[in-house]
Amino acid sequence: MGRGQAREVAIRPEKPPSRALLLNAASALMTERSTIDVSLSDIAKRSGLNSALVKYYFGSKQGLLLALVEEVLGRGMDQMEGLLTMEIDPVEKLKLHIKGIITVYFRYPFINRLLHHMYLDPELDTVVGERISKPLATLQRQILEQCASQGRIRPVNPTMFYFIVVGACDHLFFGQQALRIAFGIDGVDDDLRRTYTGTLIDLLMNGMLVPDAKPL
Repeated sequence: MGRGQAREVAIRPEKPPSRALLLNAASALMTERSTIDVSLSDIAKRSGLNSALVKYYFGSKQGLLLALVEEVLGRGMDQMEGLLTMEIDPVEKLKLHIKGIITVYFRYPFINRLLHHMYLDPELDTVVGERISKPLATLQRQILEQCASQGRIRPVNPTMFYFIVVGACDHLFFGQQALRIAFGIDGVDDDLRRTYTGTLIDLLMNGMLVPDAKPL
């Protein structure tokens, strides 16, 4: 091998692992087609891999879908855990948390439909609840407790708060047919995402903040 060839090999970027390629392919197809109904053959074709690798890495298509949910939402959970320990006003943590949920739905517009699909599957509903919803609810409750302990918000039922926030974030994307038909808006672009985020945070904070409470 000549010097030029050796140099070319040395700087060639490493190919992503096959597991990641399959997940990326599934994510790309669901986003492009606005549906979670994509076949294993389509995923394999997009990834450039054999569809038999789905069974090898994930056991089944449902296993791949679960892995995709964990991949997408796991990043958000990691960020939220970091948010919990940040030395900032807890109300700001709450606002960043809400922004984060909406941003995830915006970046991965299939994720809400995928979650609804899995909660209807008796073999996956408990798994999704334990791995996704329960940790989210726990971290969310801890941020609420920080806010309340510092006198920044009124006492809030964390269960009710969970469903209000997650439901509000979810429905903007799950209800895009209503958005189109009732309001003449074809889809959620970045401007609408920002406007919706600001409106939701204003409504929630105005209902929860203690009057005249000062940030610490």
